[in-house]
Amino acid sequence: MNVYMNTNFEQAKERLDSIIRKARTDLYKPIQIAEVLRKSRLEGDIDIFDKSTYQNRSLKWRDKVTLRLSQKRSTSSARYQHDLWNETAMPPNILAVLDQENKRTQGSIEKYIYKCYVEKQGFVSDLIRFVEDATSESFSLPEFLDLFVASPGLRRSVDKAYEIVTYSLFEVIVTTLEARVSVSIPEKNLELLQEFADLGHVLLGLSPNQTEWTQLAHVYRVGVTNAADRGLDMWTNFGPAVQVKHLTLDNNLAKSIVDQIESDCIVVVCKDSHSQVIEMVTQQISWGNRIRAIVRESELVEWYEKCLRGNFASQLAEPLLKQLLDSLRDEFPQVSELADFLKERGYQI
Repeated sequence: MNVYMNTNFEQAKERLDSIIRKARTDLYKPIQIAEVLRKSRLEGDIDIFDKSTYQNRSLKWRDKVTLRLSQKRSTSSARYQHDLWNETAMPPNILAVLDQENKRTQGSIEKYIYKCYVEKQGFVSDLIRFVEDATSESFSLPEFLDLFVASPGLRRSVDKAYEIVTYSLFEVIVTTLEARVSVSIPEKNLELLQEFADLGHVLLGLSPNQTEWTQLAHVYRVGVTNAADRGLDMWTNFGPAVQVKHLTLDNNLAKSIVDQIESDCIVVVCKDSHSQVIEMVTQQISWGNRIRAIVRESELVEWYEKCLRGNFASQLAEPLLKQLLDSLRDEFPQVSELADFLKERGYQI
């Protein structure tokens, strides 16, 4: 019996293209497929029809590549990462068709996947160049966000654009204000602090000899997350937890945003059209009082205008554009290793 009879190469290729289209710029899942195909072609120590022979191992193969190229690895749950090999993504019977063609052509499928990676990195380079060339007079936040939406290579990463835009604004405003955060305990509780001196030091940074401290306020990004994750995006050392959502929101998703953030002070950033859903849900559910504010996209645009061309532009414009550029470079690091990697693999494009 021909094991490939139920799926032809064109169908398998379209399934691969679908996964690539849905992937963010890091292309974690496509790269994982490429590494499995490469191991099968060169080492032959895996059975394509038995995903247990590569499901877990391929995570390490992929991470080795992505850490070299972009200094990042997937932080998604193991369950989400293993979904790659399910029937709706790249099950063994479809992977086997690609494997056969990849071996016949000495690695053409691997090369194709990395060609797509190169193209996506090109879109990122254009985006970074846009901010590098921007001035306080020329930068337009709507135009910047439109670049993500309009580019096929960046569209899946538009939520990251919103995170970067929000973080850059919040951090620059907070630091320019020179806001300070203090922690202290009243003198009446000094004996209690002495009893738990070690815990007080670990948890609060306090000791019987130092019962208060002050530091500058900051906003922090949690780090790279996956589209399937709905966890915390930003946190602050002065209270609020920030969640940025560019997804289409319904009641259940709006509730899950708050349920998955263990904070009594939440700021949600979303598109204008989605804010009504969150407002409606927060009025119906008891945890609604945990949301301090809902920030709309139009408000971000207005605040950027004030920073870049308002009364305090001389203080805010340059730091904001610099923070935006630095955050982009952190999120989409320049892959200086890419040319060497492609040459080593024989994938020159």
